[in-house]
Amino acid sequence: MRSSVRLASIVTVLAMVGSVTAGAATAPGGTFIDDDGNVHEPAIEAIRTAGVTTGCDPVGDLYCPGGVVTRAQMSAFIVRALGEPNPSPSSSGTFSDVDGSAWYAPFVERLVELGITTGYTDGTYRPDGPVSRAEMAAFVIRALGESASDQPTRFSDVESGAWYEGLVERLAELEITSGCDVSPLRYCPADPVGRDQMASFVARAFDLPIEAVPARPSVQGLSLAKVEVASGLSSPIFLDAPSGDSRLFVVEQPGRIKIVADGATSTFLDISSKVLSGGERGLIGLAFHPDYTSNGLFYVHYSRTGDGAGVIAEYHVSADPNLVDPGSERILKIVAQPASNHNGGMLAFGPDGHLYAAFGDGGGGGDRYRNGQNTATILGSIARLDPATGNPAPGNPFGNEVYYPGVRNPWRFSIDGNRMYIGDVGQNAREEIDVVSLFAGGTNFGWPITEGTSCYAASSCNTAGLTGPVAEYTHSVGRSITGGYVYRGSAIPDLVGHYLYGDFVFGWVGSFRYDGTGTVDSRTWASLATSSLASFGTDGFGEMYIVSLGGTVYKIVPG
Repeated sequence: MRSSVRLASIVTVLAMVGSVTAGAATAPGGTFIDDDGNVHEPAIEAIRTAGVTTGCDPVGDLYCPGGVVTRAQMSAFIVRALGEPNPSPSSSGTFSDVDGSAWYAPFVERLVELGITTGYTDGTYRPDGPVSRAEMAAFVIRALGESASDQPTRFSDVESGAWYEGLVERLAELEITSGCDVSPLRYCPADPVGRDQMASFVARAFDLPIEAVPARPSVQGLSLAKVEVASGLSSPIFLDAPSGDSRLFVVEQPGRIKIVADGATSTFLDISSKVLSGGERGLIGLAFHPDYTSNGLFYVHYSRTGDGAGVIAEYHVSADPNLVDPGSERILKIVAQPASNHNGGMLAFGPDGHLYAAFGDGGGGGDRYRNGQNTATILGSIARLDPATGNPAPGNPFGNEVYYPGVRNPWRFSIDGNRMYIGDVGQNAREEIDVVSLFAGGTNFGWPITEGTSCYAASSCNTAGLTGPVAEYTHSVGRSITGGYVYRGSAIPDLVGHYLYGDFVFGWVGSFRYDGTGTVDSRTWASLATSSLASFGTDGFGEMYIVSLGGTVYKIVPG
């Protein structure tokens, strides 16, 4: 008979997560992007739904199924499975190696109170140590209030009389495990427990609903098309819109922002008198404040007349929602540009409320001004700013505006949840796409030590501490990458989660899905090819667009 302790814990867990309902649908591919096809994926989704795990990274969409479970992590998994997401143990300091301020300390102390662990005989708990499958049996059986079996083991590799023999056998009797191999039947007691295996142990032990996870759709058989939504524009280079707004705001390089709505075009902002336009200069970036509908604020990045310095400025919409008073400008940042190229330009808000801004390495060629690895300058970086002041955002890794150094000319980046995708234009050989967590400030993408995955200009190509791209292509197939977006619209469900990008010179459009470590389900889209592909953009509902410098804007639609 299964213990009342176990049954009570199941009731508590289900009450704690009221979203667990019979027949509840799981989104294709589930919550995590790195466990697709893993045999334990349904159990991983079950413990996620029950609040036992939120994954392995701050972004929240990685589970790290191949990782090894530590004793600290195990304490949290067990206590949460018992229905205590935030335990408040009455004791502390039981173990000499458990720091009372550590995130796991309350979970470990609660295990002690429940009689699930006594640690090691030397008074330690060894929180960073891996959990073996034998230890896993002990954790689970004690958490369930069960006793060790008095029956002989069925597993050929479980030694008779071993301290864990009865515990492992009881796991098998309760159908929580069937071992690690069938020919011969083995349990592998000394093996470390993987995070994926742990999910199955916990889900089965606590009777969590385990349902098949629908496969994430592939785009290989998907058909896409583009339809023209605006033409006759003057060198359009970007498109954006506030959330929920049906209008499209198109940035024209000479210094205007046009509204496209209901088949008509009107001028929203005209600062062409302030803008030095031509080549890689001009009005090159736009971002709406997350609270635009209530505060009317938006931000632009432009090259100013005279010296071509980069300016990031805030504007306020007027009483007329389709017009901006140019006199409302508030300058946040002015950055001297030593050359006319590599100005970057992209602006975007993160979920942290900070304004991220792209700056190239100062121009010329080959990092002429040695800014790529100079974290004392904003050039050659993705900067993170406080939009209220223009000052460095709190917590920036170098004490200034720089958040991610080592980029050459990040013309377009985008933010998807708590992750950034950066299209960094290459020098003579390679174009690259970098993907990084917004929690990983200080990540260095290597320019000019590296160009993509290749060594570039360094006396010794020491890549220690550098982060390489998740995707790249050579100049035999493209010459200037145009970074895009992860599709999050509703019109093309099978495209959700896929990142679209293109090449300005060759005009092709490609896509991939990032799975936490690399790219999968990659393809090119001949139907979306566009000459002078300056940018992608999204409307207020997550649908995607292609912007041609030649004057036309297209919407991506099902084919």
